[in-house]
Amino acid sequence: MIKIFYNNLKEYWPCILILLAIVGFVSKSLYNYPMGLMAIIGLYRVLSSAKVIWNDTVQKTFIIMFLCLWLPLLVSFSDAANQAHAAQTVFPYLRFLFAGLFIIQELSKDEKRLTFIVYAVFMIVTFWCIDAVIQFFIGHDLFGYPWITDMYGYSITGMFYPKSTISHICSILSAFCFFVLYKNIYKYKWLWLILIPIFFVVLVGGRRAAWLMLALSSVGFCVYVYLYSSDKKYILKLIGVITLATGFLYGSAIVLHKPTSDRFEQTLGLFSNDYDSINLATSARLPIWETAYAAFKASPINGIGPRGFRHAYQDYVPKDKYYQHPQGSTHPHLFILEIMTETGVIGLLAYLILLFFLVKDVLRRKKLKNSLPFLLPVLVALFPFNTHMAFYGSISSTMIWWLIAVHFSNIHLSEQQNTN
Repeated sequence: MIKIFYNNLKEYWPCILILLAIVGFVSKSLYNYPMGLMAIIGLYRVLSSAKVIWNDTVQKTFIIMFLCLWLPLLVSFSDAANQAHAAQTVFPYLRFLFAGLFIIQELSKDEKRLTFIVYAVFMIVTFWCIDAVIQFFIGHDLFGYPWITDMYGYSITGMFYPKSTISHICSILSAFCFFVLYKNIYKYKWLWLILIPIFFVVLVGGRRAAWLMLALSSVGFCVYVYLYSSDKKYILKLIGVITLATGFLYGSAIVLHKPTSDRFEQTLGLFSNDYDSINLATSARLPIWETAYAAFKASPINGIGPRGFRHAYQDYVPKDKYYQHPQGSTHPHLFILEIMTETGVIGLLAYLILLFFLVKDVLRRKKLKNSLPFLLPVLVALFPFNTHMAFYGSISSTMIWWLIAVHFSNIHLSEQQNTN
């Protein structure tokens, strides 16, 4: 028994290390430790076999795409609003390159490893959501964590206590859950019920950014399943059943759960012509966006430097809007504006190039059926109108490069199978 455990640990320790980065999101910063360890191993491998890595088409493509986001950070560093803070982002950001190479190298060794990661993420997200549902109904989760009170009222956190980022993280990772469901739905007819806790947590979490990301994942995956399913009639029926079930769930929550009802009513303000209604619907972010755009216009080429928005906020906030955010904001709360503000036109163009080549690379390889389930969460995480966490922050950056590395691992496996 001990020998079997040792052999499995020896075989799958890289997978466990990779998964610990996802599990670490429940804390403030624990995800940095597995990422750091993977980066150290990846750096060692680069130093010892740089030529081999560069001659590998997939890893070379990953490196080039990484440079699309990192080089604008480096260029903007010279004019950063606060160079000390910028340095804490620019140079440690390199860890995502080496950690990503480690992930690609390890997961592309064996298809079983990638499958292990996908199913493990499915189980982790499912457990998180079931735990949060328990917290919603009895006031605390399985670990005793209670609800929290914030600017939105009462919010569920699950294991992420005291942070309320569970809905953001789960909405991005939901594509893995959809993929597992798709692979097993014919064998386990009622497996789709496992989606209910995920949709419930994202809904009652009250974060509109999470609503948007889950919608993107859901619609994107439905299109994928329909296009590549051999039994389109059954798939349409299944999508219809899931849509009715989630529609009933959402309708009930909007009617019966006051915080969700209030958030939904506020969201409708987006479709009005009234500034105050739109501002309320965006959680009072219009003044922040105006400030970010003013900062961009002042330094349009290479921006004000990574994570510089909090330091430059007071210099650019409209005086008639100052009272709404007197302490400023740590980031613009809109990915595309953050990129424009902190890395300028250079960063924006590089970001668009990254998106273009991600999609073009998949199309060029003509393996859409195998690639789209892994590309989808990447595109959701990189979506330019995401408003949740800071684009250059450690949580978002870790999630983005972890997903991109897993996506390239899948591509690498597909190419190896075609070669053999």
